[in-house]
Formats: sequence, C-alpha cells, structure tokens
Amino acid sequence: MTVNLNQRRAVEALRAGVPNRDVVRQLKPMQPELERRFAALLQETQENWGTERQAEGLLIEGGFGTGKSHCMEYLRHLALENNFVCSTLVLNKEMPLHNLARIYRGCVESATVADKTGPALTEIVNSYNPNLAPFYRELYQWAHRADKDPRIGATLFLFEDCKDENLREKIVAEWTGYPMKVQDLRAALKEVNQHKEYNISRPQTMKISQRFEFLSRFFRSAGYQGWVILLDETEIISRYSLQQRGKAYAHLARLMGLTDSTLIPGLASVFAITDDYAGQVLRAGKNDVCNVPGKVRDIKDEDISGDAGIGMDAIENRSLQLGKPTSDQVLETYDKVCQAYSQAYLWDAPPIENKREHLASNSMRQYVRSWINTWDLRRLYDYQAQTTLESVTMSYDEDADLQEDAPEIEEGATI
Repeated sequence: MTVNLNQRRAVEALRAGVPNRDVVRQLKPMQPELERRFAALLQETQENWGTERQAEGLLIEGGFGTGKSHCMEYLRHLALENNFVCSTLVLNKEMPLHNLARIYRGCVESATVADKTGPALTEIVNSYNPNLAPFYRELYQWAHRADKDPRIGATLFLFEDCKDENLREKIVAEWTGYPMKVQDLRAALKEVNQHKEYNISRPQTMKISQRFEFLSRFFRSAGYQGWVILLDETEIISRYSLQQRGKAYAHLARLMGLTDSTLIPGLASVFAITDDYAGQVLRAGKNDVCNVPGKVRDIKDEDISGDAGIGMDAIENRSLQLGKPTSDQVLETYDKVCQAYSQAYLWDAPPIENKREHLASNSMRQYVRSWINTWDLRRLYDYQAQTTLESVTMSYDEDADLQEDAPEIEEGATI
C-alpha cells in the first residue's frame, strides 16, 4: 500500500470541516434534487442568452454541519466541468452582502476556470483576441449603449488594441473593481483621439450590476457558457444592522435574478443559508419581514425596499432543504472514509463498533469527524475513544464589528 496524497488531503479537509476538491472527489454529496436543480440552472443560463434573461438562482438551506459547504464545493466542480467561469465566496466582514461593490470584487478575484491555473480574468485576458472571440461585437455594442457606465465602453475600447502592458494591467484592475483614476483614463483616451467620445467620471456606484453583466458577457465572448457565483454562509446577514440587512436582502434577490430592476444574462447564482434563518430572523426575534421595509424606504435606490421584500420571500419560500442522511448513506460514507483514511496514513483503520448509531438529528459532518477522531486516537495513541456529539447553536445577534464599513477602494489603487 502506498500513500495517496489526494486522500491525505481529503482526510485532512474532513477533519477540519472545510471541504476541498479532493473531498468531493472522494465523497460526492448525496443530494440528487440539488444536483438536478443545479443542472437545470446551468442549462437555462445557457439557453437564456438568446432571450437576454437571467435564470432564477438557487438558495439551499440546512443546519450546521449538514454539508452546505460540501455541496457548494461540488457545485463548483460541476460548473467548471460544464465550461462556466466559477466564483466561490464566503460572506464575512470583508465581504458583506450589503456592499455590492465588495461582493463584485470578491467574485472576480475568486473566479476560476477549468482550463487555467491562475485567476480567471487575468488568464482569459492574456489569451484573448477580440478578432477571434465569439460574440465580441455583441459585447462591444452592449458596452456602448447609452444607459451603461461610459467607463465600461471606454476600457473595452482601449483594451481592444492595447499594446501598453501597464495600461492593460490598469484595465484589468478596473474590471476587477479597482477603478482607474479619472485623469489616467482620460489621458489614455486622449492618446488615441477618443477623449471626446466618452464622458468619463468616477465609477457609478449605483450600477455595480452592470459590471457583473459586463464580465458575464465578456466571459461568454471568451468561449465560456457564463458565470456561476456561489455565496456561502448567507446567514451572516442577521448580524448586520437593520438597514444593512435590507440592502443585503435586495442584493440577494437581484443576484438571484428575481427582480425586474436587475437582470444579468449569463449569471447563475447559488446562496447557502441555515435552515432556521427564516423563523429566527425574518419572523420571530428580529421580525425583519415587518421591520426592514420601513427602514430602507428612504435609501437613494428607489427599488431597494421592494427588492428587499423579494429577497426575504426567497429565503422563506424558495429555499431547497438539504436532505438528512439516511442510515444507508451513513454506512456508504463510512466505508469510503475508512478506505480513504487507511490509504492516507498507510494504516488499516479498524472497524468502529456500530459505526455510531444512526440518528435523524445527527449531521453527516458529526459522523465523519467522530470516525476520524476515533481513528486518530487509535493510530497515534492506541486509545479506544468514545466520542460524544454536541449540537452547535447558531447566533443571530447583531454584531457591531460586522456593521463597520471598511473604506472604499480609492481610484488608482492596484490589485
């Protein structure tokens, strides 16, 4: 028997409770309905290019340890396999859903593609040829429509025949969410006698959705089917202030393609959230369903109140509940984990008596980590352990630290 590094990485990830690609290769999530719905989402996203519509995204829910992050990693694998650009983002203090500009940057910076090893946008730009790119003319025409931020059309125009490596890097930074200085962009346009064609100003913060749409279309013109974004730990919304929660709900609805105010062709989104969020935050406790609309009504964005309501309704009524593991699924997973552990450490993992009694309240993560901990203690210390499982209680209390907005990216900042 030889050490299998892939299985070693898989076991280490399972021990930490952070699934990676090696985990999903060893342990495919046993969620057939989610897999079916995601396949349909990818198919509809491809088909909707002809109608300029956005396919309705997915919202999956489950308790702590039920495999939401595992499923998201598996969906990433499927997206890449189906020739989509894919971004995976964990919502946290640095990536708050109420700040769409930050979410956009996070999605761009985390984007990957199956046939490239580095950041997707940089890799695609390096091999991009406008003369050969399918749908480039459509992209160019869209970017120069009167209702679009002129900076999009201007940077695409400059990119088309750009030979200056420094300028090219600034354009990629602009598309990533680090805006060029106004004077630099105007100077670049002046060099090619186009400074009068574009009314360049500071980035239009109310039109971040246009940047999502631009990159979605750009990825299509580079030969990809679209752009999948996977956003995990959505329950962190509960820890924002009331107004911030309202913005976050609106952005969730818009990124899922549920609103009339924002539709992004080629974008397919999946959010993951805890299964008691609706009851604990939208209804009992914070009662956001009643409190949010009044709080966000006076925000500059006139559509945000209605869109926030759509987002809350999606969480309450459109979520796909992850299935609980059955007894047969637990036994099947046990066999796979046992084999992976044995090959990872060149050690025959001994049978675990009863493999832990199957209880509907136990999550798959609890089973897996108890097996690994039992084998670790036996392998390292020859100690026969009895593992006790405890449930984790999720806190939905507001957190002042999470409510602090970090400074916005200044013009001219580098990646």
